[in-house]
Amino acid sequence: MIAFIKSLLAVILSALNIFFSPFFGDFTAETKPVNENCRLNFAAISDIHMTEETARRDILRFGLADMQSYANPLDAVVLTGDLTDHGEIQEWEMLKEAFETYTPAKNIILAQGNHDTWTEDDKYDLARTYFIQYNKEIAGREIENEYYSTEINGYTFIVMASETDRTAAYISDTQLEWLRGEMAKAAEKDLPIFVISHWPINQSHGLPVTWGEDDMEPDDGGLGDQSAQVEEILKSYDNVFMLTGHIHNGLVNESQKNTYGYVSVESDGSFHSINMPPYMYLTIRGRIANGTGFSFEVYDDEVIIRARSFSAGVWYTDYNFTIDLV
Repeated sequence: MIAFIKSLLAVILSALNIFFSPFFGDFTAETKPVNENCRLNFAAISDIHMTEETARRDILRFGLADMQSYANPLDAVVLTGDLTDHGEIQEWEMLKEAFETYTPAKNIILAQGNHDTWTEDDKYDLARTYFIQYNKEIAGREIENEYYSTEINGYTFIVMASETDRTAAYISDTQLEWLRGEMAKAAEKDLPIFVISHWPINQSHGLPVTWGEDDMEPDDGGLGDQSAQVEEILKSYDNVFMLTGHIHNGLVNESQKNTYGYVSVESDGSFHSINMPPYMYLTIRGRIANGTGFSFEVYDDEVIIRARSFSAGVWYTDYNFTIDLV
C-alpha cells in the first residue's frame, strides 16, 4: 500500500508540474541547445528505483518520450545509478520495457547504484551479471566489468561502480588504477571529461547532513573509504564533470545555498560535481518535484547545464548553470 501511494503521488506531482509550470518553470522554451555550435548534447537522470509497479515504468516513459521529442536529437542519455530498487531480474525487465517504446538518444549510458547490487539472494556476483546483461539488452553495450568507459562525439564518459553490495561504495585498487589510466587517456584530447558515479565525493553537496541527521559520521552518504583517492585522481585534470545521485537532494541553486547547505552544481577549480535530483522519489530538500534531471550542452568554451522535469516537459530556469572551460 505504501509503495502504491508513493507511485500515485509521483504521477499526481508530474501532472501538477505541468499545471503550475507558468509559475514555477518554462514550458514554452524549445528543446534544443541555446545556440547552433553545440558539440555534445545529452540528458542525465538518476535514482529511477524501478520496481514491478507499472506506474514507475510509465513515469519513466513520460521522461523518455520527452527526451525523444527534443528538437535536436540528444547524443546520449545518462542514468547515474539505482536503476532498480533491489537489483531483481523482474525490475530489470520492467526497466527494459520502459525503453522498448522510445529511443530517447543515440547512446544510453547506464551506471550501477547501491540498490542495483541488492539482489534477492544478496549475491553481488549475480547483481554484477544482471548489470552487464541489461547494459547489452537496454543500451546495446557489451561490457566486461561493471565499470567501463565510452566515447561520444569525441568526449570521454568514464562510468564507475561499486564492487560490493554495501550502501557505501567500494572501489578496488584495480578499478582505481583503471580510473587513473582512463583519465590520462581522456586528458590527451584536451576536451571535458565526464565521470559517472552513483556516489558523490564524501562531504560534498551538504553531506553528511543531507544523508541523514546531524549525528552522521563525516564520510556518510558519499563514495566511502576510497573517496579521497578518487577525488585526487579526478582533480588532477582540467574540465572534469562528475555526475552523481544517491542522496536524493532536490534542485538547489547558489542563492539557496545558505538555506539548504548545498548546491546542485559545486565547483572546485575546474572540477565540477553535479548531483542529480532523484527521478522517481520526492525530496525533502530543495525543489520538490519528480521526473527531474539535467540537460547538458557542451561548447568549445563552456558547458551549459539546464534543469528540466522530463516527466512534465518543463524547464526550471532558476536552476541553470553555466561553467566556463579552462
